[in-house]
Formats: sequence, C-alpha cells, structure tokens
Amino acid sequence: MTAVITRQIPGQFLQTLIKEKATGRLTVSNPLDELVTWQVYLGKGKINFANSGVGGMQRVRYLLGNYLNENKISLPSQISDDYKYICDLWKQELISFQQTRSILTQFTQEALVHFLSIPMTQCHFEQEDSIKDLFLNLELAKTTQSVEHKIRYWGELYPQINSPFQRPLVEDWQEVKTMLNLSYRRSEQWCEHLLEGLGNLSCLYELARKTNSSVLELALLFYPRVKSGEIKMLPYQEISVDDANFPVVISVNNRPSVQKIVREILGQRGFKVVCIDDPCHALAAAISHNPQLILIDAEMPEISGYELCRLLRKSSAVRETPIILLNQNDGVMEQIQGRLAKASGQINKQFLSQELLQVRKNYLDSVPVLCP
Repeated sequence: MTAVITRQIPGQFLQTLIKEKATGRLTVSNPLDELVTWQVYLGKGKINFANSGVGGMQRVRYLLGNYLNENKISLPSQISDDYKYICDLWKQELISFQQTRSILTQFTQEALVHFLSIPMTQCHFEQEDSIKDLFLNLELAKTTQSVEHKIRYWGELYPQINSPFQRPLVEDWQEVKTMLNLSYRRSEQWCEHLLEGLGNLSCLYELARKTNSSVLELALLFYPRVKSGEIKMLPYQEISVDDANFPVVISVNNRPSVQKIVREILGQRGFKVVCIDDPCHALAAAISHNPQLILIDAEMPEISGYELCRLLRKSSAVRETPIILLNQNDGVMEQIQGRLAKASGQINKQFLSQELLQVRKNYLDSVPVLCP
C-alpha cells in the first residue's frame, strides 16, 4: 500500500489523481477543525463514493431521515460506516438497486460539496482496493454540475462557517429572535424548533434535520450574525474518553439548554461537568464528587439559588469551594444578595459563554486538567 501526504487545494489534487486513473482513498482535513475530515474513494480515476470521516449518524439522519421515517425503517443507535449501512438496506431488500444508487449518489454529492469548498489543507491519499459492493462509478464533472452553486456558497461562507458539523452558540438571544421575526416566511413552529435546537447546541446537520431545512439555508441565515458576533460557531467534537480522573464542576440548573452550554464550554477544556437539575441533590453531589467549582442558577423555581448557596456553605465539604451564581441581572441588589449568601461571584446568563471562560480563568486556571 502506497501513501501520499501533501499540502494542496483538495479539488486540484483530486483532479490530478483522476487524470492518473488512481485507485484508493483521498482524505482531507478541515484546516480550522482537524477532527472533521472528508473522504473520496476512487477506482481507476472514477468516483466510487465520498463521505465524512466523522459524524456518520448526523449525516444519515439529515440526508436519509425523511425517507427512513416514511418507509418505517428504524435507525440503529450508532452508524460507523454509512456506505455499509446503505448497502445492508439493499441486501435486506428494504430498498431497490436503483434506490441504493440514488442514495449513495446523494451522499457523495453532499460530501463533495464540502470537500471541494475547502482551501489549501493536508491531503492524504492511500492506494487501496476498490470498495466492496461497488454501486457507483461517477465522473467528477457530471456529479458536481448540479451542486456547483453550493460549492461556491460554502467557499464564500469560509472561514466564519467552515463545516456543517459546527455547533452555533448564541451569544445574543434577543438579536437572534429579532432575526427570526424578520424572516416572515418562517412559521412559528419552524422558529420554535430552531430555537430549541440552538439551545441544545445542535450542529448544523441536526438543526437542518429538526427544521426540515438544508444546512446551506441555515448557514446563510446565520452568516451575518456570525460575522457580527451574535452567534459563535463552535468546532465539532466527538469525545469518548474516560473522564473519571477529570476535575469536576457541578452545575445546578433546571434548564437543559444552559446545562448543554456549560458542558460544551468547560467539558472541551478538560473538566467533567456534573449536571444537577434538582437542587435537593446538590449537597449530596458536592460531597460525593469533591468539585473544584459549583455553578448555581439564582432563579430556580424550587429554591432560590441564594438560599441553596447559603445551605451549601454550612457544609464543611464545600465551605471553601468557589460557588458562582448565574443571574439574569447583575445589578446592585443581586450583588448584595450574592455576598450575603457567601457566593464567590455572579455571572450574567445573557453572556454565559464569555462569562464561563472568565470564570474558568479566575477560578480554575490553577487546576490541572487532562486534555481530551
């Protein structure tokens, strides 16, 4: 097996391999997020298939979800190989030969859009046998002719939005809601689904599936807000590590969207985030996990965050542990209440991501972490 590693524009290198009638797999990485890779499988200079190296489940749900639902075909819990999954549907006679070709072509076209919109990056070509159960033998020009406009759009969105695997993090919810109100063609239900997905830090593929939209449509919608800073695009993450030895942050909050942001911001920086939605369990969690930091929502329905902070301070287990209150407002009254509750500090929920980064710097910089 011969391997070639070079730094080139993916589209140009692919053309070279096609002219040489190469057989093998070409993999390119996203220069702004090296976890995201795209792959093109060649057979004697023809395209046999193209896909992503990560996030197979998200792509299958996005590209095939409606069809599977309509035909009552259930998805497995994990898909490690989308090509094999689609071929297995054919072998089980759930889809016809022609449907299999059509679906694989759709997957290939969508992957080529993102492959060809990447600028100069690392390209890795491995000579290997053609893929098993061959259905496609496509010419590049004919395959991409109908999606050339999408390749151009994604190239223009780069670098602000560089992958459909990115997760939009809303920095200014009011501006985003205003944006949706101005989108008069959107239904109220569509807006609700989008806001729910944004609150859960879903990636663009997941948001598109949830709203029955295209990833390009959403990327174009978000682009002005990304440039102005009201939306921040987080990189793709697919981390599966043993976090038993990670330093712990406890987050007491009854809002899943807030918990998701806390996990994303602190989790990707080497901390294990323990989410507690019932404040009654906060003390037990603090005693068992020995946290380096506790985050508490000041405005929970069951008990005031200030009162919970006072109760926790009575325990020797967390008497010296930094406790930060999350508040909708950070006025004088809130500051006084926080000091009386013996909180270490407060952050404004409207600027949660930025405030969390500052909290991490102020209270956790000295804590040794394991890099995921």
